[in-house]
Amino acid sequence: MMDGLKFRISKGGIPVIRLHYSADPNKRPGTPEGDRWIELEASGYPGGIQGPRWRKEMEIDYGAIGGMKVFPLMDQWITQGRIIIPPFYPEGCKLYGSYDHGWRNPSAYYVHAINYDGQIRTVWEFYSAKVTVGEIARIINGQDVVTGDGRRFLGNPFAGQEVFKVADPQIWAEDQSMSDNTMKSVNHLFETADPPVYFEPGDRGADTTVVEWILGHFWADPENPKWQITTDCPKLIWELGKLRHKEFSAKVALSRDQPEQLVDKDNHAWDSIKMFLKKFPPTPQELKEASKPATFSWWRKQAINAREGILPSTYRREMAG
Repeated sequence: MMDGLKFRISKGGIPVIRLHYSADPNKRPGTPEGDRWIELEASGYPGGIQGPRWRKEMEIDYGAIGGMKVFPLMDQWITQGRIIIPPFYPEGCKLYGSYDHGWRNPSAYYVHAINYDGQIRTVWEFYSAKVTVGEIARIINGQDVVTGDGRRFLGNPFAGQEVFKVADPQIWAEDQSMSDNTMKSVNHLFETADPPVYFEPGDRGADTTVVEWILGHFWADPENPKWQITTDCPKLIWELGKLRHKEFSAKVALSRDQPEQLVDKDNHAWDSIKMFLKKFPPTPQELKEASKPATFSWWRKQAINAREGILPSTYRREMAG
């Protein structure tokens, strides 16, 4: 089949053909003619080729209009660079856990390793909906679990090695109805499970602050990242690629600034990770270093500013002439 042309049969038995602009040899990415055409066409879209309207209209990404991607280069980072790495055993590292609770929505538990250089690696995940507190407690404590509907989950291979486990503070709310007509918290259920799990409360919110830490410090240089994720955490990688900024419509945006919020969807792993990273924030000095002129982070900011029509900063050490 030719490039840019896809064919499938829908669930209803209807043939569907999808035609992408790359079917035209003169518009094919990676060719001189195609790259020139894309650059010219993308200039008319807010955010260029990473903008949601281009992604929806030209790349046939139907979910893109939900907002600009938080990590627009995530697909590239998965296959290039050193952000996503193979699984390994974190010998000599301190381990930590983070947990976001859900029932209809997924619960997400992660194990993180920090070595003597302060390098953070997220090394293991549990991520699933409709798993009971008792079952999750056994998984976190290293036991394999088969749920009533036949799903099988492997136990945490690092059970008992975590220095602490941080969790969504909402699990301390006494909103779980008991058979004796009392109300208990999810945290109480964890602490009385067999075996028990003990959490300390984390902090909610600050999405954009943590995003700035990741882009400006942890992933300022994708070839030498300060936070890495192993492929044993596929749902975390998937969520990071789907996170989007909330955006007003073009009409509303004429009179209001765009909101400093993320779309509240597919963010359960993100909430767990965010509570952990807030325990180990970069220092002001580290953030200052990441914004130095001529660094990767600095040049990246200039490229974003240019794309949005903002005059770039100059990089001049002394007067010319």
